[in-house]
This record gives sequence, C-alpha cells and structure tokens, in this order.
Amino acid sequence: MPFTLFLIALFALAFLVFDVVLCVRVWRMTELPRWRRALPTLLLCVALAASAGRAWGVTGVAEAVAFPLNAATALLGMYEVDRQRRRRERPGATI
Repeated sequence: MPFTLFLIALFALAFLVFDVVLCVRVWRMTELPRWRRALPTLLLCVALAASAGRAWGVTGVAEAVAFPLNAATALLGMYEVDRQRRRRERPGATI
C-alpha cells in the first residue's frame, strides 16, 4: 500500500472521528429542539450509508453524496457548538 493512500485513509479516519465527536456534542445540547440535535447525526448516517454503497458497486452515489454530507455534518456541528459557546459567553445569558 503506497504511503499516500495510507495518509488519505488516516485523514478520512480523523475526519470521521471529528464528525462523530461534533455529533455527540450537539446531541447533548438539551436546550436545542430535538430535530436540531438529531440533524448532524442523521446527515452523518446518510453519508456513511452512501459510503458503504461502494462495497456493492454503487460508486456514483458515494462520489456525489458522501463527501458533501460529511462536510455539511462538520459545518453544522461547528455552527451549533459555536452558537452555544457565544450564547453562554453573552452577559446576562440565562441557561
């Protein structure tokens, strides 16, 4: 296995762990409505299902859908975590 493929696999694994950690952090925000807490997790599950389609030879869906959904999961998770942090830092915030 060439070294570059190893680095790409390592980056993909790190990105997956990052997405999962963000999903767990958003899921634990009890002040958010349920649908907003579940949205990053649902996006990640759909992306993983699309990626798993490669095993059955459905590469078109994985190439078109998996990476954008993974990126959307990360962006949405970071948005919610940042929004939570800003809300807590605001003077006079009641949480």
